Amino acid sequence: MMYHTMGFNHYIGYVFPVAVTEGLEGLKDKRAGEYYKVIYIKSGSCHFAMNGREFILTGASTICMNDKDEITFYKVTEDVVRIMWFQPQVINSVFTLDLMNDPGRVLSMTEQQDLYYMLQFLPNSAPGLKLLSLHTIDSALIEHKLNLLKELLAKQDSNCWPCRSRSYVFEILFCLARQEEEEGMNELFSCDAFSRLAVDVIYYLQSGYSQKITIERLAEEFHTNRTSLLNEFKKYTGQSVNQYLTQLRLTMASTLLRDTELSIDEICERTGFSDISYFSKVFKKKLNLTPSEYRKIYNKLIQ
Repeated sequence: MMYHTMGFNHYIGYVFPVAVTEGLEGLKDKRAGEYYKVIYIKSGSCHFAMNGREFILTGASTICMNDKDEITFYKVTEDVVRIMWFQPQVINSVFTLDLMNDPGRVLSMTEQQDLYYMLQFLPNSAPGLKLLSLHTIDSALIEHKLNLLKELLAKQDSNCWPCRSRSYVFEILFCLARQEEEEGMNELFSCDAFSRLAVDVIYYLQSGYSQKITIERLAEEFHTNRTSLLNEFKKYTGQSVNQYLTQLRLTMASTLLRDTELSIDEICERTGFSDISYFSKVFKKKLNLTPSEYRKIYNKLIQ
């Protein structure tokens, strides 16, 4: 079984440490310990033991595993299981397994930013980070990105396939990293009758930031009016909907600028900015650098 992808069309012979497989085959292989895993379960009930503790997940869910985690499945419908295998260096070249397992690791500012995507995989991370029940919108998003990633790895139809594959890995991990934030919001505001709308809108924005989103569309989606939506969101976040959405898009855009070689035009489109000049203007206003300047300073791949 292959836990990595070998270049055959572009970059022939290049070993890219990312793969997407179906079912649970390979988890017991010794070579699996060299990879992190995101196990995506589309539906059904899943009973398993991880690191000596038993768990049951129902419905769409994910299990995040590092190189040391051990898992045994007792009951799962394997035809709805996919696994994304990757080594942490895919996120940042300094993220070796030894470094990730070192509690005394010293990281630069940009490396700390990239560590956000890896919190579920760190040693001794809580089960609440590793085992995640997914909302319908996130399950659909992760399944879609896994499909795109698997297809791209199989076709390798351009010399940008490794870089674009990395971008899909980032988007999947970003979606998973948000789940813990959502749980915190639910706990904090569960008793506030006026907060549910704001939390739901935040969740919608975080999942759909790459799409065209308007206030009218949001109001229709959540069966409210424009004024109530804007007021409730501002009350909870201190920001307007557009300010929050722009910041969310800039967060992902800066990640893709920093950690991939995707063109700025593609990054603009992938993060929901329909116009490159507007993207550049907003990016410079917020980060005091143009996208090109930011990439030149922080992207080690092109230096």
